[in-house]
Amino acid sequence: MKAEQARMRFCATAFLALVLGAAFYFLLYLPQSAELRAKEAEASTLRGEIARAAAFRRMHPDPAKEAKALGVRKTLADRLLPARLDLNAFLSEAQRQATDAGVVLSAVEPGEAEAADGLVRASVRLSVRGDYFAWLDFLYAMEQQGRFVKIDAVRGKADEGGAFSGTIALWVYARGQ
Repeated sequence: MKAEQARMRFCATAFLALVLGAAFYFLLYLPQSAELRAKEAEASTLRGEIARAAAFRRMHPDPAKEAKALGVRKTLADRLLPARLDLNAFLSEAQRQATDAGVVLSAVEPGEAEAADGLVRASVRLSVRGDYFAWLDFLYAMEQQGRFVKIDAVRGKADEGGAFSGTIALWVYARGQ
């Protein structure tokens, strides 16, 4: 009798487990997996919309921000390429930079202005004397002065005292007039 009660209890427990498993599967698992697939599809659609919105923003930037950036670029371009060549102002600045760097400008030979490719340019030849590091400081200052200057050639030689004497050939540019 005990064995039969145990078997009946086992069968009832197994049946109850089967009913609960089936109820869980049909009442909870299937609806939740369908809802999960729907949410995944919605998330995929939203990711696509976000990507399209980002592409639109890249293609159509903020006009106010673009105008501000254009103004900054125009200011930089006006500083790098002024409207007039104004070699006097350039040579005054070069003299100041030479003094700051510790070199001596012994001669300045400005060339004639010429128009080329929508720009006006003039050659300038500077005769310079100073030690090696002063030359480097002067050349660096010439490149960093905020105006487009192309250093074409640097020639020189050292004397017995360690000072360098030579010439710097460069071009100074401005916008075409």
